[in-house]
Amino acid sequence: MKKSQAKAQSPRSTAHIVRRRLLQFLGIFVLGVTTGVGVAAVIKIPSVDAIGDFSPGLITEVQDAHGVPFRTYAIERRMLLEEGEISPVLRQALLAAEDKNFYEHGGLDLAATVRSAIINLRRGRRATGASTITMQLARTYFNLSREKKWQRKVQETLISVELEKRLSKEQILTLYCNIINLGEGRYGMKAAADYYFGKSVADLTLSEATSLTAIIPRPSERSPYRRPDVVIRERNVILGRMLQEKMISKEDYDTATSAPLDLITRKRTPEPGRYFAEDVRRYMETNHGVDSLYQRGLRIHTTLDLPMQRAAERAVRNGLSRLDRRKGWRRATRRLDEGEVAETVELASWPEQLQLEDWYEGVVLEVDREVARIRIGNGTFVLDLEGADWTGTKDLRRLFEAGEIAWFELLELEESQAEADQEITVSGRLALRQEPQIEAALLMIESSSGAVRAMVGGWDYGRSQFNRATQARRQVGSAFKPFVFGAALEAGYTPADTIFDAPVVFPGADLLMNYSPRNYKREYLGIITLRRALEKSINLSTTKLLDMVGAERVIDFANRCGIEADLPPYPSLALGAADLTPLELASAYATLGNQGVRVEPYLIERITTRDGRLIEEHIPRAVEVIEPEVAYVLTHMLQGVFRRGTAVSAADLPIAVAGKTGTTDSYTDAWFAGFTPRYSLLVWVGYDQVRYLGPGMTGAAAALPIWRSVIDQGLSDGWLQADEKFLRPPGVSTRRVEYNTGLLATHEASRTLDESFIAGTEPVQTYDPSWNRVIGLPWFQQRPFYGLPKEGERMPEDIDDWSLVLERWESKD
Repeated sequence: MKKSQAKAQSPRSTAHIVRRRLLQFLGIFVLGVTTGVGVAAVIKIPSVDAIGDFSPGLITEVQDAHGVPFRTYAIERRMLLEEGEISPVLRQALLAAEDKNFYEHGGLDLAATVRSAIINLRRGRRATGASTITMQLARTYFNLSREKKWQRKVQETLISVELEKRLSKEQILTLYCNIINLGEGRYGMKAAADYYFGKSVADLTLSEATSLTAIIPRPSERSPYRRPDVVIRERNVILGRMLQEKMISKEDYDTATSAPLDLITRKRTPEPGRYFAEDVRRYMETNHGVDSLYQRGLRIHTTLDLPMQRAAERAVRNGLSRLDRRKGWRRATRRLDEGEVAETVELASWPEQLQLEDWYEGVVLEVDREVARIRIGNGTFVLDLEGADWTGTKDLRRLFEAGEIAWFELLELEESQAEADQEITVSGRLALRQEPQIEAALLMIESSSGAVRAMVGGWDYGRSQFNRATQARRQVGSAFKPFVFGAALEAGYTPADTIFDAPVVFPGADLLMNYSPRNYKREYLGIITLRRALEKSINLSTTKLLDMVGAERVIDFANRCGIEADLPPYPSLALGAADLTPLELASAYATLGNQGVRVEPYLIERITTRDGRLIEEHIPRAVEVIEPEVAYVLTHMLQGVFRRGTAVSAADLPIAVAGKTGTTDSYTDAWFAGFTPRYSLLVWVGYDQVRYLGPGMTGAAAALPIWRSVIDQGLSDGWLQADEKFLRPPGVSTRRVEYNTGLLATHEASRTLDESFIAGTEPVQTYDPSWNRVIGLPWFQQRPFYGLPKEGERMPEDIDDWSLVLERWESKD
């Protein structure tokens, strides 16, 4: 009875069950849709439409004139792989480590998710994850929260599905390789391969590819330099997975797991052109914005020439060291703090690798009379009396004691290794050095184009970011005098014209007759040619010439050359009583060297995008501001500064050079500005706060040696040619004249030279030997032979009370 009843009810029961299951399915479907709509309403899903145009922050390169990078700017140090550039070995390492089912799933790996959940439940904690490569890309690209919440996981999943719909697997993997953080500020596999191994991605070995992959989960904790053991351990885990998945052979596995990391040495490298690069950075931020500089991966092609820049920096460093040593030893820079041990302390300034002729801070371990042991990094070095001979000491114990820190130059370096597994030890010989307190600025400009080829803004950018080459305004002293003589040439004077060099009074800034400049060592020469007055840098004659020509005319000449500062229209202007930047003065000298054609100095040739699209390009503007005849005659006069004048110590230079020393009152600023037929080069030396440089610290003593060092290096390296000559324009003639008088030379003249004249201004009077006796007299006895003063020329007898002038002159310090 029961069986028959069951059979009778079976069709109805089956239908009922079907209807119930269908209702349940519909209910679940409606609930799922409702839940999906609710989740979508709660969770904001960013648009993935633009991910195909992925353009992350890239490294902006600043390149020199030869295309060599010397500075980079970036928030993230990133280099991009193109699609198809991922090598097979790196692809396999990524799949084994991060997502072995990458090519099978559609963004979410359900099997891996279930497996991860079971493992985490068993262990009672989150021991493993199930994020696919696509999910990791979604999380990183869209900057999703790192918190382990269901909202973030839903976001990742939904975005991943969309990415898989829109992009190919190769595109997803390439984007992933470009966006991941691999530590040490490096983003993307290409940047990491270059930084850690000095290789392209295509050249990575199995060991190297898996080592990079091992960094991905925790880049801040897995630096190959700081924690190589952790990286090797995780690398070997990945290699084990690759072996298990039959991606590699047992032989490959054994070879790769036994391989050392073999990282390239991250040694401290010199960073030339720091001041130059900083000026470029400021320009970029002002004119193109911060984002363009740090994220667009631009190529900034500059005018800097690295060989010239290195020569300039070396010359400034050696020159300032030489000047500073004259002031003696100032004791060690500091002592170790309490609790610091000389044998174990690590100084922040120590690099990973030492280089000969570099300076380093060293800790004094012990010192006796003739030898001191100094620790730098992991090396112990020797300083002997010879290495400190510039201090004049015969006992090193007078210089410092154990525990003090000083600067040393590395003269000799020896490396040794007792056994294969031991660390390499270094030793060698040192020379004692000290950081100069004095500063300097240097500029080298290509006169014909205005391109700044070298710029030094101070002793060290790390010590002071103030760029003295472009920002400092200092009195230029006698370096201004060429502009006085240039204005005189325009007014019709010639190098052979004479002026009477004797004490005289001028109206000062208050218009009272109280300005009476004096010559160096209070020596006055009486009758003197303009050439001789410029070569010998005679103060009184230059001031008198400005007075005769007119201050406004001199200011106009200087402004046309490139000096933009306000110049005081007073007699003191002749002696450089104007505050100028080194860049202004160097630019003005470049105009003289460029035959009177003014070209604005500039730093940037062009700016392009990473793919070569032009953003900005410099277009030089050349304007003739001085007649070439005037520029050439003035240049010829300035050549005499080397042959017979204040720069005679560099007379043996085997190249055409012209220039002028500059020394301010009280020896606070020392200058040398000069030019070759191709380059204008300027050097300034002084303290940041106006301060006495020291006895005899003229432009010739302090600045000219630095200037000459650059020229010598240029001749040695070949970027200066000894056969370069100043080209004489057609409107200039040459006459042989007697040096002291400027008269046409005869066979009786003992000292002659070929003088240049603007055509039509040549002298006509010939030299008479009797002038020898006149020139040899004291200035006040020469006066009767001088004849009539030039128009507007002040003479001693023009002063009403000459005794007051003499009293003022003799009482001046």
